[in-house]
Amino acid sequence: MRYIFFLLFTFGLSNPLFAQTSPATNSVHQDSLRAEIMRLHTELEETQANLRISHNRFRAGLLTSAVGYSIVILGGVLGSSENYSDWGQPLIFSGGVVGVAGAVLIFNSNTYIGRAGGIPPRRERKKNGN
Repeated sequence: MRYIFFLLFTFGLSNPLFAQTSPATNSVHQDSLRAEIMRLHTELEETQANLRISHNRFRAGLLTSAVGYSIVILGGVLGSSENYSDWGQPLIFSGGVVGVAGAVLIFNSNTYIGRAGGIPPRRERKKNGN
């Protein structure tokens, strides 16, 4: 009995008299789907570009911070030695500045992650009053 009901149900749905869509509405539906797919593709490319920029800036910030803080350590070691004690203080200060610049690069790389997530830049948020 179930098998007969299934066949009748399947045949009834495949019958052209029961078809709900016409070729004109099907074409409009396909066009809107294509437009949506293209919009999503563009959005995906923008997201990938923002993440790529964020990744590169983060790596640059990490490298800059590592070099800066290595210079700070070198300055501390040289400052405690007897022969190179006048090199210590300038190396500590310059390494600190380079390290802080790297930390700022790391912090600023997060803005591109926010853009990838759909959060507008701070200037646009202030302009729009948010």
